[in-house]
Amino acid sequence: MKVYPECIPCFMKQVLNVARVAEIPDSATLDILRETAKFISKELRPDKSPGHNATFIHRIFKEKTQVKDPYKTLKDRYNDIALKLEPILERDIYEKAEDKLSIAIRLAALGNVIDFGIPKPFSLEEEIKNVLSAPFAYFDIALLERFLVPGKQVLYVADNAGEIVFDKFLIRELKKYGLKVVLAVRGGPILNDATVEDAFKTGVVDYVDELITTGRDFIGIDFDFVSQEFLDHWNRSFFVISKGQANFETLDGIDSKDIFFILKAKCRPVAKELNCNVNDLIFLYNKRLFEIRENEGC
Repeated sequence: MKVYPECIPCFMKQVLNVARVAEIPDSATLDILRETAKFISKELRPDKSPGHNATFIHRIFKEKTQVKDPYKTLKDRYNDIALKLEPILERDIYEKAEDKLSIAIRLAALGNVIDFGIPKPFSLEEEIKNVLSAPFAYFDIALLERFLVPGKQVLYVADNAGEIVFDKFLIRELKKYGLKVVLAVRGGPILNDATVEDAFKTGVVDYVDELITTGRDFIGIDFDFVSQEFLDHWNRSFFVISKGQANFETLDGIDSKDIFFILKAKCRPVAKELNCNVNDLIFLYNKRLFEIRENEGC
């Protein structure tokens, strides 16, 4: 996915949001916004994904402020909220479901509403009601079932803190089919993305066979910046589950790997790339997306 015109003001809003969260004074915030504007005018790569470009913008913030993890307090808060909701969802939703794989996918999608990088408020409790009843624009569970081969490895690329609590349900289902699950989190703090610390705090590490990182504090996955460990697991995995917008933005277009995207389309550019509406829920096999685009003449 490439940069759209709407991405430019979104980059600026992200910087303003993180400055407010970190309680940076207005004078310093203006300086950071000026540096961000310089980056956008001189160094922005329109041919690269929004996540790729946003990574370098957030590094400007870190360098200017020396605040390495501005969202830590909010990440901890949403980890706690999600952990409190987990036994309720387990008892009232997951255990009562006849099709547990289907409901686990829905719960994984539910977690994707927790995104401080998208400047839009949300109510987690309301989203629970909406997601469990809302239709998906794509729901490729039948295609996923073809990949549930015992003994094979799946690489599960996590997205946000808090959200990874809801990923436990799908991880458990994958394990029931005899798959080896490798969970990849970010290699360092960036936005509200889950890190190793979050994986341990939420207990998701206890559900997977192996926990790895992407290697660096990069938004999404850029193979010029991932660790060798991540690359080895990527190549070794039978298929990949990709959570969230940033991972979609950076992994979209790859045809050498079977990928299932789980996300909520939170803006027009992503919705356009997915041929869906804004706020649609997505569980989509990447190679079907290629077919959809060919049929649409994209």
